[in-house]
Amino acid sequence: MKNGTLTQKDDHVELRFERRLAHPPEKVWRALTDSKELIHWFPARVEGAREAGAELRFFFEEGEPGTGRISVFDPPRVLEYTWEGDLLRWELRPEGTGCLLIFTTIPKERANVARDATGWHFCLDNLEAAVDGNPAAGFDKERFSALNAEYGARFGLGSFPAFMTGTANRVAAGSLRIPGVDAYAFSGADGAQITLCHAQSDGETEEQWRDFDEYLAVLDGRYVLRINGMDIELGPGREFVIPRGARIAGRFTAGTRTIHARGGPSLERAGS
Repeated sequence: MKNGTLTQKDDHVELRFERRLAHPPEKVWRALTDSKELIHWFPARVEGAREAGAELRFFFEEGEPGTGRISVFDPPRVLEYTWEGDLLRWELRPEGTGCLLIFTTIPKERANVARDATGWHFCLDNLEAAVDGNPAAGFDKERFSALNAEYGARFGLGSFPAFMTGTANRVAAGSLRIPGVDAYAFSGADGAQITLCHAQSDGETEEQWRDFDEYLAVLDGRYVLRINGMDIELGPGREFVIPRGARIAGRFTAGTRTIHARGGPSLERAGS
């Protein structure tokens, strides 16, 4: 299973990869821990002792180094450490003359999972090449874009990026009047407004008349639009234009994320 899988675990998600390698755990363990081996496939230079409790520093060619700490060091079976808030866990299980590598990570930012999955997919391809004695593949922009799009379609974002959900853009609860929905509004030069909505629980909106046109797009989850007495179920990737004068209501499940673009009165921000 070369592609990563994503699983919801209580209050977080877990990204998991499995690779079957034709080499014993001891050889792969060196690739995971030896600095001379890491340069062939790991995305940063790693400095620090290889032992439980040791602090690590991660260096790129530019910028400030990242930090982390080893939480499990059990050669040649389990290596676990943090990197800037993300938990990385590497497990090696013997299989005949080779081994099964299981890599799991718990990302700090759910919104970055598709990007992270693409990056780790490339790293694991290069790790596999390194232990096989082959050169690492060069960066292929087209393949990276295609793989990132594939992971994005499979995983979605799950939440809006942090830079879009600041308090300055948060919609006041009294203005939205939809309990259990977090909303963030952005205004255009012509007065039109785009609103990002993220449902924290199942819910529904009261029926209302629209005196302006509205564009609705569903990113994640399930949204049932009732328009003029007719139910239209909209899943991820579906979009709909609600015409002026329509009578509408909506039902949605927890986790549903939608984008709404509209004219009409502006929604008030919580901080205004």
